[in-house]
Amino acid sequence: MRVSFRLLFVLAFAFPTCQASTSYVVTNNDNVLGNSITIYALDSATGMLVHRQDVATGGFGEGGGYFATVGASAVIAGTGGCLFAYDTGSSDIAAFTVDLNTLNVERVGNYNNPSVIAQFPGGSLAVTPNGAFLYATYARTENIGAWSINADCSLTFIAAYPPTGDGILYSSIKVTPSGQQLLVSVPNYGFINLYSIDQSTGTLTALQGASFWELSECRRDNCFPAGIDITRDGKVAIFGNYGQPTPSVLALAIEPMRLKNPVYFVLPDSAGLSGNATVPFLSNGGYNGAGPIYISISGTGKGSQPGVVTGKFQETGTLTVTAATPINSANQYDGLLAAAGRFLIVSEWFNALQVFIINSDGTITPTSQGPVVNSKANGAYSFFIYPDTR
Repeated sequence: MRVSFRLLFVLAFAFPTCQASTSYVVTNNDNVLGNSITIYALDSATGMLVHRQDVATGGFGEGGGYFATVGASAVIAGTGGCLFAYDTGSSDIAAFTVDLNTLNVERVGNYNNPSVIAQFPGGSLAVTPNGAFLYATYARTENIGAWSINADCSLTFIAAYPPTGDGILYSSIKVTPSGQQLLVSVPNYGFINLYSIDQSTGTLTALQGASFWELSECRRDNCFPAGIDITRDGKVAIFGNYGQPTPSVLALAIEPMRLKNPVYFVLPDSAGLSGNATVPFLSNGGYNGAGPIYISISGTGKGSQPGVVTGKFQETGTLTVTAATPINSANQYDGLLAAAGRFLIVSEWFNALQVFIINSDGTITPTSQGPVVNSKANGAYSFFIYPDTR
């Protein structure tokens, strides 16, 4: 079994938020034999996932996934838009048009460039909120690729951005809600890079990043920033942290020209969870500066105990654990998670999604449907929920 430490939420919709009566869960299946996306409808009353369709990407995945990766995204305007899925094995980004009225998805093309190559252990992608630009990290070339999104959903390569030093593997990547800045994790160095995004051309300009290794806890135990979430006002970013003996998350303040004030939050746990706190997700309240945060504890394989820690996050600088819930996933690995209303969805190794009801005390309870196995998927595969309810 291979568990690759990479960011695989390599699926993206390019749509500004629109009025949609149905929520959809869209996966990147990361399949080495021929990749695909799967679209589920999420029942807003029961939390049941209803399979709607599978669509081939025309490329290949890496067959492992990573707990924090973003493999897909979308940009939706009105009743239609663009959907993007990252084929990390074949180092291309598949672009699709989407009609939300008919749920018709058609592939426009697959886009690559020899200056940006993913392959093992893959990469992650992010789309600007206005649907103008797409950015992705590439493991083999250890750099960032910038793409412009055209009206027909095709992609045009802008530039490759190499790391500032040798042997730096870019991993998770996320655009701030304003679309002005891009954050990129450099896990092996405990560092976060910050870029400004030119609103006309999509080009990136490096700003002042920040290192977590200036913290005593990180110097002692090492800190490897993983999944990223950012508050609505773009002032605080919070990161999963793998490689720690005790589950923990990291945070930074975001300013127009720099990152500052690295913070280490230990996650005390009475539920016996084991593994790394790899993926944070801010609830609607937390996203707006004060409210719940959900953190996936990955597990470490057979005999370990993955699950979800719930906390109360304050943008002013506090995170208090309120609950911890074990998840009895088949292979004791959990990955990406995201909330939609009163439901929390978790990706479970090897190829399952499970929906949980969020209780008032912060614990989560699985719905009667149980894990939804996707035979086309590999690993802790990535997904996103459309529309974003935050």
